[in-house]
Amino acid sequence: MKEKVWEILQNACALREDISETSELKMLSLDSLSFVSAVVELEEVFGISFDIDESGLFAWKTAGDVLDAVKEKINAKI
Repeated sequence: MKEKVWEILQNACALREDISETSELKMLSLDSLSFVSAVVELEEVFGISFDIDESGLFAWKTAGDVLDAVKEKINAKI
């Protein structure tokens, strides 16, 4: 799961980025539109849904926060 989340975030970046759990989203080459696109892809790939207020570029600080949010949504479905 982690690798897929990283892949989606990397594909949304304008530049090639090495992403880890501590990568700060604001330091990556993401703009708001590409980030929203990544969130939509996360929703589609993992069969989850984020509320608008919990999925903005500044709602999560790090890539690890995004991963944790995906895990929480998946666990909530169970």
